[in-house]
Amino acid sequence: MKQIMNVFGNRYNSVRTNDCDNGRFESFAANRRNLTRQFSIVDSFFHQRKEGERTRYPKYNFFLMAVGLILICLGVMSHMCNPYMLIFKWKLIFENGGEIFELWRTPPVDLYIKIFLFNVTNAEQYLEGTAEKMVFDEVGPYVYRELLSHENITFYDNGTLYTKPSHPLVFQAHLSAGHKEDDVFYLPNIALLSIAQVASKHNYLIRLPLNLLIRQTKTVPLEKQTARQFMFGYETTLTTLGNTFLPNWISFNKVGLIDRMYDFDNDFETFYTGVDDESLSGLYESYLGSPKLAQWEGDHCSNIRNASDGTKFKSFIKDEEQLLFFRKSMCRAQRMVQTGSNHEVDGLQATKFVFEENALDNGQIDARNKCFCRKGQCLARGLIDVTDCYYGFPIALSYPHFHDSDPSLLTKVIGLHPNESLHSSFFMINAVSGLPLKLSVKFQINMAMGDISNMAECERFANIVIPTLWFEITLWVMFFLEILLVNVLCKPIAMPDSAKIRIHVPVKHHTHLHTKTVVKTVHVGIPVKPVKHHDDEEDHGWEYPKKKKSANYLKLLNN
Repeated sequence: MKQIMNVFGNRYNSVRTNDCDNGRFESFAANRRNLTRQFSIVDSFFHQRKEGERTRYPKYNFFLMAVGLILICLGVMSHMCNPYMLIFKWKLIFENGGEIFELWRTPPVDLYIKIFLFNVTNAEQYLEGTAEKMVFDEVGPYVYRELLSHENITFYDNGTLYTKPSHPLVFQAHLSAGHKEDDVFYLPNIALLSIAQVASKHNYLIRLPLNLLIRQTKTVPLEKQTARQFMFGYETTLTTLGNTFLPNWISFNKVGLIDRMYDFDNDFETFYTGVDDESLSGLYESYLGSPKLAQWEGDHCSNIRNASDGTKFKSFIKDEEQLLFFRKSMCRAQRMVQTGSNHEVDGLQATKFVFEENALDNGQIDARNKCFCRKGQCLARGLIDVTDCYYGFPIALSYPHFHDSDPSLLTKVIGLHPNESLHSSFFMINAVSGLPLKLSVKFQINMAMGDISNMAECERFANIVIPTLWFEITLWVMFFLEILLVNVLCKPIAMPDSAKIRIHVPVKHHTHLHTKTVVKTVHVGIPVKPVKHHDDEEDHGWEYPKKKKSANYLKLLNN
């Protein structure tokens, strides 16, 4: 019996084991098919519905996949094409109502001109002949705010616009370190020396009556004048007669250096709008109807095309690229070279430019500058003859105190001390927008006298260069424009509470009795970085104007 049970058990186990193995195999195959079907993207999206599930929508799912793929492609394209920069380039094009155009039309900047006069401290002794050289003492600054704007704008179809410049000056007594416009000094008689320079080249019959007039009126080359009279002119017998009998030469009844320098009454200019090349918007196309200045020969000296008037420079500036700067008072376009792009002005990246080396050379060092010799007559190195831009007056430009000029110029005068850190110019320009963030342009106005020994009272002023004044044009970006540029050109950065600025905003409170205006303090975080101070900036005892938080900034915040 025991043997029978063993045989039956073995047979049962064999049958049961085979059945289990077969079932296990069939179960594994089924599970594998189920797993494959469940984890198949196509099956899960497009196969028939499973028991207990809603019917799937293949078209809807495919649409979601397509949208996702498109978004991925757009992300890649935006990274490669930078649509932000495309929009910015579009904004650079000048058109009515455009942001950059409105900034250029009336620049919201702090633009000042600081003027330093050269007082002749030994004027009486020099006129009497007891002093060998004139002794000069620098006095100033006399600070004026320049309200720059471009007026009467007309757009042309060729990608340019026509405008008339406006540069009115307003005296800033609080920035002038105690100096007043009625300060009195011994200064050169511009009218006498200019008329003497012109008349000295004519024959005796023309010089005779003029010499008699000079002696009769007791006019002398150095006389007491107020600072304002010297800068903006005053009526004299000589200028009145010149205006009466020589209206084609002297069309004004008073002579002042700054007055003549800022005479823009008959000027007109043409600028590029950026339609053809957005990087050139705001640059000169022509001045007085021509891309070349009539007083110079050759493209190197006469060209002003693609130059800037200081309101906007070329956009998207490349490394080592040079720029041109032109102002009527300079009588030429000055070339600027880069000295480094690793600078910041109130958190904005800036590239520093300076005038190229030997820019005021007359061909002694750089042969290309030979064309700056007026009528073939070359002045000493460091002097540029700008007679044609100052109504025929014998005016020559140099850097202040004859900096970077022929050393012989300093041997004939006493009191001038050239200093590179004090008398050099610089430009801080944002390379992307081309907008100037800070600039300092310095020049000196001199009278380059020829042989006027045949003119009455002028014998001791023959063949010398007389320094009269030097000026510095400075520009700072105003507060709300600074914020606009930071938000347009930079990524916001986290700032501590100490970097927040308090703005006092007037708020009206209405009650049933009256309306009361109170001042509410708003803390605004400004995304700017610490300002780097430059060692080459000198204030000459003048306090830089503090930036004001204007109402325009509040409008900017609301927008």
